[in-house]
Amino acid sequence: MRKLFLTFMALIITTGTVFAQIPPEAVDIPTAQAEIDELTAANEAMVDENSQYESENMVLRDEIDAMEGLKRDIFVTLGKISSQAGELYAIMQNVNDADMRSRLNAQIVTNRSQRYALEQKSQELDELIEQHEATVEKNIRYINRNILQTKKNNTRIAHLNSSITYTQDEGAGMDESIQKSQSIQSEVDNLLNQNPAPSAAR
Repeated sequence: MRKLFLTFMALIITTGTVFAQIPPEAVDIPTAQAEIDELTAANEAMVDENSQYESENMVLRDEIDAMEGLKRDIFVTLGKISSQAGELYAIMQNVNDADMRSRLNAQIVTNRSQRYALEQKSQELDELIEQHEATVEKNIRYINRNILQTKKNNTRIAHLNSSITYTQDEGAGMDESIQKSQSIQSEVDNLLNQNPAPSAAR
C-alpha cells in the first residue's frame, strides 16, 4: 500500500513538473482569467478544509493521549486488584468461620466484578483509540491530497498568467504591425495620385 502511495506521489510530482515546463501559449484572456479565478477559489477552499482537518486532528490526538493515560491508570489499578485478590484467597484458606468466609467471598466477587469492569473499559478505550487513529490518518491523507492539488493548481495558474502575458505581448506586436501597414497606405495613396506624365492622359 505504501509503495502504491509513493508511486502515486511520484506520478503527481512528475506530471506537475512536465506541465510546468510547457511554454506559454496564445489564449483567450477572459477565459484564462476566469480559470485562474476558479483555481484560486478552489485553493482557498482547500486551505480552509485543511485547517479544519488539522483542528480535528489536534482534538483527536489530545483525546488519544488522555485515553492512553486512562489505560495506564486502569493497568495500575488492575494490578492492585489482582494483588488484593491473591491476599484474600490466601486468607480464605485459613478461615473456618462461616461469617468471615462469607465476607471474604463477597469481597472476592466484588474484586472480580471490578476487574471485569476495568477490563471492559480498557477494551472500549482500545476501540476508541483505534477509531481516532484511523480518522487522523484519513484526515492526513485528505490534507496531503489537497496540498498536491493546490500545487498542481498553482502550476496551472502560473502557466495561465504567463500565457496571458504572452498573448498581450503578441497583441501589442500585432497592433504595431497593423499601424505600420496602415501608415504605408498613405504612402500608397500618395504614389497612386501622382501623375508624372500628364500628356499621356490626353
